[in-house]
Amino acid sequence: MVSAVVLAAGASTRMGTQKLLLPFGNEPLLRRAVRQILAAGFDDVLVVLGSEHEATRAVLEGLPVRHAINLQFASGMGSSFRTAVEHLADSDAAMFALADQPFVTANEYRTVLDTYREHAPPIVSVRYGDVMAPPHLFEREFFPELAQLTHGARSVLQRHVDRTMVLQFPPDLLVDIDTPEDYELAKSRLFSGR
Repeated sequence: MVSAVVLAAGASTRMGTQKLLLPFGNEPLLRRAVRQILAAGFDDVLVVLGSEHEATRAVLEGLPVRHAINLQFASGMGSSFRTAVEHLADSDAAMFALADQPFVTANEYRTVLDTYREHAPPIVSVRYGDVMAPPHLFEREFFPELAQLTHGARSVLQRHVDRTMVLQFPPDLLVDIDTPEDYELAKSRLFSGR
């Protein structure tokens, strides 16, 4: 079983409000990300919620996903990896994605999944030009290492370069929404169709 994990627990401190509830297109940012991942064909989708988890869970109403609550979200992303691993008992592998990358679509997530299913590398990671960024997929053997993280998965990726298949995605897909300026820029890009 290959799961997808959506990391959506952060408090959005740089935004000043919970960014995952902000409208993007015709739906909240979080729902958009989760719908794209659902469309990619994973066996299971787990959303790790934390800050304002009742409100964020509400925007996922009707979607066939599981959710887990990370009450330690303020300590950093590592706590969300730990929460996820605790809820992946039946998974042979899991892709970890961020909820605030609105231009990564079902097509890219499916490419990660298909690469794993066709070539079976222990890790599939993604580069946007020169920048390594999520989503990344890990086989089960790496779950204990992921559960020890304090921040993102970069240290695990660096330790296992020789066991990783790297996919190249277009650099313009790499847009994180962290600040009000990021949000306005991303919205204008969405509406201009670029």
